Formats: sequence, C-alpha cells, structure tokens
Amino acid sequence: MRAALDTRAIVRAGVILVVVALAMTLYSAFIGNAGSDSSRAISAAGATTGTISTTAINEAPIAPLSEASAVTGVATATDPTPTHVNRLAQNVVNGVTFGLLLALASVGLSLIYGTTGLSNFAHGEQVSFGAILTYFLATSDKVSLPLIPKEFTIGLPLVVAAILAVIIAGGSGWLQDKFLWGPLRRKRVGVVQQMIVSIGLSLALVNLLQWWMGGRKMRLTTSIDTRHHWGGIEISNQTIISMVIAIVCLLAVSWFLLYTRLGRATRAVSDNPSLAAASGIKVDSIVRLVWILAAALAAVGGILLALYEQATSFDAGSRMLLLMFAAVTLGGLGQPFGALVGSLVIGIVVEVSTLWLPPDLKFATALAILIVVLLFRPQGILGRPERVG
Repeated sequence: MRAALDTRAIVRAGVILVVVALAMTLYSAFIGNAGSDSSRAISAAGATTGTISTTAINEAPIAPLSEASAVTGVATATDPTPTHVNRLAQNVVNGVTFGLLLALASVGLSLIYGTTGLSNFAHGEQVSFGAILTYFLATSDKVSLPLIPKEFTIGLPLVVAAILAVIIAGGSGWLQDKFLWGPLRRKRVGVVQQMIVSIGLSLALVNLLQWWMGGRKMRLTTSIDTRHHWGGIEISNQTIISMVIAIVCLLAVSWFLLYTRLGRATRAVSDNPSLAAASGIKVDSIVRLVWILAAALAAVGGILLALYEQATSFDAGSRMLLLMFAAVTLGGLGQPFGALVGSLVIGIVVEVSTLWLPPDLKFATALAILIVVLLFRPQGILGRPERVG
C-alpha cells in the first residue's frame, strides 16, 4: 500500500489531470470560436434583413447551463448565472465535492474487490439504503414498513437519524456476509457466479426499496441553506459540512488501513489471502469486517449525496454504480487509495464538462476519460501491473 503511494504514481495522477484540463480548454476554445462565428452570422443576417430567422437561432450552439443546473443535472437554461461567480472555479469545487462523496462509496467497493475478488453490483443499493433510511427516521411525514399497514411518525433529528442509519447499514453488511457471501465462499462458488448473484441481489433490493418508499423524490431537510461567496465561488453550508465529513471519514479509513493491526491484516488479505491465512490471520473475520465497513461507508456517501443533490430516491445508488466502478477501475482495482484518486478525477471531469457539454452527457464524458486512461495504463493510476505466466 505504501509502495502504491510513491512519487511516480502521484506524478502520473497529476499528468492525467493536466492532460484532461488541457483537452477541455482546447475544446472550449474551439466551441467558443464556433459560437462567435455563428453569432456574427446571425448579427449580419439581422442587419441585412432587419429580422433574425428562427432557423438561424436554432443552428446556433447550445448555451452552457448555469452551475446550479450542472450540480443537479436538471436543465434550467433560463436560470441566469450570477456575474460574480467564476464558473470554471465553481465547477472545479463542485467536482472535488462530488468526487469526495463518490469516494466514500467507491473505497468500500474497492475493499470488497481487494479482499474477495468480487465486483459487487449490489453496492449501489447500499448507497440508496443509507439515504432512504435516514429520511425514514428523520421525516415528520407518516411512514410505514413493508407488509405492515400501520402508519407512524418517527421524526428524529437529522444527525441522530443519520448516525442510526449508518449503524444499521453496517449491520446489513454483516448480515449479507453472514448469510449470503460467507456460505458462498465456503462452498467455493466462483467469482463469476457470485457476481451474477450480486446482480440478482441488486435487482431485488432496488425493487424492495421502491416498494417500501415509492418512486418519489425525498428531501432529508427542508430548511433553506445559507450560501457563501468567496473569491468567485459560491458554496453552501451543507456542501461545506459534507466535504468536512467526507474528508474526516476518508482520513479515518486511511489511518485504519495504514496504522492499525486490523488494517494491516486487511491489506495482507488483499495482497495474498492464502499467505495471510498461513501467517495466522483469520481471513473470514477480516472479510466480514470489510463488508461492514463498506456498507457503512456507502451509507455515509448516500446520505451526503442526498444532501448535496437536495434529494434522494430508490434508484439514487443504482445511477451512481457505473461511476463507482469507473472510479475503482481508473484508480486501480483493489486499491482503496486508487479509488479515492479515481473518484476525484471522475468528479472533476463530470462537473467541469458541463461548462461545454449538456449535463446529460457529463457521465458519458467521465466514462470516455476512463477508456482513454486505460488504453495507456491498463492497471489504472495507482494499480500494479500483473505478470502473466
């Protein structure tokens, strides 16, 4: 793990970020010139005829959306962008925030892959479960449980509800490994078969969540958030708190992996399970701990994403699953710190790309960057090349 954080890996990550920024800047310049030419053509036509034809307006480039619409992914082209906001700096800050929140879920996914070799397609539902459970415990509206017709109100404070949701989500990780993944490992079921089971579990869970809470959007808090303006950047209190919580959680996971006995055992199991078992490490206990940790981190990520996007739904985690896999693959499979770097790259690319592209294409841009990076470095940014033969 320490070797993965060497200077060369950090330099490679920096070079990739610079290349992406240069590519987007060149693309922006190209689009800007094209837009100026089209505007001049429209002005010339208007000066000649005294009117501007509808066809000419439709052929003009689509104006970029405001940073607010870029954050939420909702097209609100009529919302004016405040003149005092630097849009590039604003989107970079949004990208770092989104990357940190994505990293909370991606690190857990990477830990599961590193210790078991399983690509868990049901990890997105853990993200949704954390956010929905927080809403269930905190809302003042009437709620109910599946198969129980009686309605009731819990109405806990948001912080208390979030802590309880993270604890319960960690318990769901223990239950999954106790009654599903542990028995499958003991029966020596192959990784591919386990991956198929995770796809089925994902479908079952997403339908269960929809049956439980319905298809509506749910807001964890209805209070009006205060926004601050610093040097051309606009940021809200909720975003600042979310970033601080995400950084604290990621630092805690890093400290656990680097400086605790259980963390070193986790890294040993991730490197070589057979050798770790021969040296006296209880591999099954470590794997169970990883499942609990991954589920709890996913719940924290889901709660903070719900606050960041100002709403959640039963499929919020499913929509993020592909980005989680992209971050884990980009950073290096089975490398928790690689998942963090990959998440930051994905987050910045996703948000900054909305300056020049429609928000509907921002996820496609991130996946295109993943393909380009893997063409030149198949093992990912912090991954290690594997010897074949």
